Amino acid sequence: MRRKTLWGALAAAGIASLVAAAETPKPFTPQQRRWWAFQKVTKPAIPQPKNSTWVKNDIDAFVLAKLEEKHLAPAPAADRITLIRRATLDLTGLVPTPEEVQAFVSDPSPDAFAKVVDRLLASARYGERWARHWLDLARYADSEGFKSDETRPNIWRYRDYVIAAFNQDKPYDRFMEEQIAGDELYPQDAAALIATGFNRHFPDESNARKLMERRQEILNDITDTVGATFLGLTFACARCHDHKFDPILQRDYYRLQAFFANTRIEDHAALDFGEHRNAYEEQYAVWDAKTRDIRAEMHKLVEPELQALYKENFDKFPPEIQSAITTAPGERTPIQWQMYYKAKLQLDHSEGEAAQGLKGEGGEHWKALKAELAKFDGIKPAPEPVAQAMIDNDRESPKTYVLAV
Repeated sequence: MRRKTLWGALAAAGIASLVAAAETPKPFTPQQRRWWAFQKVTKPAIPQPKNSTWVKNDIDAFVLAKLEEKHLAPAPAADRITLIRRATLDLTGLVPTPEEVQAFVSDPSPDAFAKVVDRLLASARYGERWARHWLDLARYADSEGFKSDETRPNIWRYRDYVIAAFNQDKPYDRFMEEQIAGDELYPQDAAALIATGFNRHFPDESNARKLMERRQEILNDITDTVGATFLGLTFACARCHDHKFDPILQRDYYRLQAFFANTRIEDHAALDFGEHRNAYEEQYAVWDAKTRDIRAEMHKLVEPELQALYKENFDKFPPEIQSAITTAPGERTPIQWQMYYKAKLQLDHSEGEAAQGLKGEGGEHWKALKAELAKFDGIKPAPEPVAQAMIDNDRESPKTYVLAV
């Protein structure tokens, strides 16, 4: 729920709300208060340049006024071949085809270029070209980006979400809401859930054992990225001290971070809702009933291996993580719940992984049962579409503290 509140804070007053909330506000210098990014947006008067015949719209007036100020003349108008080439490269990243060039050159209508621009904006290539800029801000990557650099098999859905947002001309405020708190603001909306992948692009080490430290590094990455992308400020400078240039207090950094303190990774977030979900569950129930005995026998074979793998990984965790795992669910604190879910990814192994440890007769029996199970593949529903997302862990959030230096 905190991230939903964050959207309200950002939409209402941006960084000003964070500064105003400080318990002991620091007096900012007049120079900081005059910084252009924090000034109220005003509509400037349209200049009246001397050579008004060149001006076709208000933007031209501003451009020409600045040129005249520097005693410069506008460049000559581009020829039609150059014009369509520039527009096509700018909007799609591709050069125009010979047929597209010929059609434009041969079109005598006064709105010929407007039609070219409309066609390019309607092209699927437009979103593919311009989504790249946002994906860079979101630090999008298809893999974890650390040591073994494991693949993120379903993160491509976020990439496609951004492309679709550009092609659909999605309003920026909705685009922003979905990425910060789409799972809360728009429940049952698959696109909004996928959008929360914005905060899933941090570099990660899947087998890290010091999970408290790793959690803090992830929260720092999220805080820095949200600040830079949505507020246009280098928030990271305030992690250890009050910002030296921008009006951001160290406590502001951790106030922003607190909105994300309760989030956790959900790399298999189901995207089917309503009728599709019901149909999947009905078909799965049929397959489950017909294969239950076979799967129970397979599980019995690999259970000792599963327990051995579990213990091997459990023993590698530091004491505080082991305690979070073994504490009864009703007694876990919010931070213990986070550690439990993060550790669970390392503790849980599939039966297929465990079966690799079976030898001799046990291994042969597993293979025979697996072949018998495969006979029911025809009635097994196709895997559900899933996304890699960030969701709230629970309604109660762990406390966030200012870093002591």
